[in-house]
Amino acid sequence: MNFILISLILLLFIYLFICHYFRFQRVKYILTKYNHVHLDYRKAQEISLLTSLFDMPYLSQTSTSFALFKTYGIPTISQLLVRTNQLANLDVAGRRAEDTGILISEFGLHDLDSHRARMALARINYLHSLYKNHISNDDMLYTLSLFILEPIRWAKKYEWRSFISIEEEARFIFWKTIGERMNIENIPLTCKEIEKWSEDYELKHMIYTKNNQICGEATLRLMLSLYPDWMKNFIRKILISVIDERLRLSMGFEEVSFWIKHLTIIIFNIRAFFIRHCTLPRIYPDDFGQGPKSCPMNKYGRYQRTGYVFEPWYVKETWFSKILPFIKKRPGPMYKSQGFKVEEVGPEKFVCKGIEEMEKDAENMKTRAIFQIINHSETSVTFRVDLASQHVKNRMEQENKNVWGTTFDTNKHLIGPQNLSGRSVFDITPLDGLIPAGGKKQLTVIFSPDHDSDFFSDLVRITISEQPVKLEFRLRGTGRQSTVYIRPLDNGNIVQKCLLPNINDALTMQMQTTDPNEKGIPNNILVVLCALFINGKYVPAQRELIIGCASVSSGSKKNGDYTFDNLKDINSEGFNVDVPKGTVETGTEKIVKVTWTPSANFDPNETCRATINVTTKGDIVRIWRIILIGYVEITSSSDKRSSRTSKNRRIITADTRSRVSLGGTSQRIGKQVSTQENNSNILTT
Repeated sequence: MNFILISLILLLFIYLFICHYFRFQRVKYILTKYNHVHLDYRKAQEISLLTSLFDMPYLSQTSTSFALFKTYGIPTISQLLVRTNQLANLDVAGRRAEDTGILISEFGLHDLDSHRARMALARINYLHSLYKNHISNDDMLYTLSLFILEPIRWAKKYEWRSFISIEEEARFIFWKTIGERMNIENIPLTCKEIEKWSEDYELKHMIYTKNNQICGEATLRLMLSLYPDWMKNFIRKILISVIDERLRLSMGFEEVSFWIKHLTIIIFNIRAFFIRHCTLPRIYPDDFGQGPKSCPMNKYGRYQRTGYVFEPWYVKETWFSKILPFIKKRPGPMYKSQGFKVEEVGPEKFVCKGIEEMEKDAENMKTRAIFQIINHSETSVTFRVDLASQHVKNRMEQENKNVWGTTFDTNKHLIGPQNLSGRSVFDITPLDGLIPAGGKKQLTVIFSPDHDSDFFSDLVRITISEQPVKLEFRLRGTGRQSTVYIRPLDNGNIVQKCLLPNINDALTMQMQTTDPNEKGIPNNILVVLCALFINGKYVPAQRELIIGCASVSSGSKKNGDYTFDNLKDINSEGFNVDVPKGTVETGTEKIVKVTWTPSANFDPNETCRATINVTTKGDIVRIWRIILIGYVEITSSSDKRSSRTSKNRRIITADTRSRVSLGGTSQRIGKQVSTQENNSNILTT
């Protein structure tokens, strides 16, 4: 008996040790991966999802709900909600709450640049635009601040651990990007600044009105609808005890007893202790039935949820949901169990309205960025924005030259490829203006490419009141006409060598060539393979192509497809593709290896060339032409003496593109001699 007891105690200690060891692994992972990198909104979203879906999903959802609830303590917000009858009426309050949660989940749980996320934000913008004369920028900014701050506050007070500093920063960066895409102006630049602004706004505006009380009581009734009647009075007191005193007074709620407040804190503390010390961390994310895997698009182009909070709107009917006892509200036609489209989310009278405006807004989100100029001085200042590309008068003359004269470093201040039309790829508005003392000015960057490239760039210079010290930074962008794209893997250093191109070399510098039959649209990719000749034997060359699927928005198609056509035409010349046909999932990239093995009787002084077409299918069907060029590099001294090589090193120049075969055939050509020692147009292995 003692042996069994000792064994059980030992197993318990081992289990608790394992729980403690693994409980903090995700925090360590975040610190290791992100602590020494610059956070952009993409990395910020990754961190936020790790925190909210794995470490603290329940409190993340609850605190977000109470953040929205807290906005009803602002009279201008509650007045609009009462006037539209979207919250005070219990018959529609449940759907409004679910619709709000859906839109937040759509952009919060999916890649912020995905079509799903952008359309959800566009839907919010459209619904807000219908009441633009009644919604102030400050009210929008206050709501945004609560979505940032409330989860941080709740975690510190009730969760098994607080947010670490990088999680707070990530949450701020992610939601700041959301605010910019919702056209909210004057967003503070740090989490501390927005916290101070939010507190000052509450002190000034959070006062009692009858509309506040109507919205508050309506929300409590909706929350209490989840509980049986005999529990509702007690749960009401628990809910009131978790809100702060200023909000309670602004909504006219009764004061709860001291022991209720302490009981609430004790319950949360017990929960936090148990999670911290006695449970293993989550392996799978808790996305509330709204994530990419739990809420996919069905064959009818609709999204069916697998979870809900108040009412089962858009939740798929299952046999289990039909037989489950003690459920008042079940999924069914009444709650649109067939699923939803984003344009249907919102009040019934606005269903399927504003689609054109939404699509335009969603498209603009991909090509628009916002930054601010802040005037910390005590006097007004003027500003002027200059784009390097707008100062270029002649491309041929400006190649390899500074744009603004000798004050610029030639290795750092050069323009990237520009639009074929001659129009600048980037525009900034406004280009000049006045900033009052202590004020801010919001500037919008618009990205408008007219052909494919991963390497668009431009240089920005901002002059403040004609001062000699100027702010300089670089804009970079990627533009593709099709959701499915192809690019070389090893082209990371091309950005630094993408000078403003002349007309002849405009596209070759991007490792792309121009098909004259397609009016200058670059759809050809040049791949150069260098095989080695060592001790009388050829060592095969290998290059890697990336085939990616950015997003597919049309219909129910979720993936992109590609096919290399007529492989036998290149196989005869020694070229081979490891995966000539395949599927690429949305939001992912696939590596395809291209190899070249010269035949035993291949002359190392010659160059082998072949072309092959690749058909990609995404939102559109597109044909790419891959131009394969193989040449030999001789390494050993004996091999060099026995070969018929020139004294000068020979490289492939951009001139080879003018003799590219268009029909998938292959040919051999002699190496072209270039007088340039460093040719940046071609990337070799």
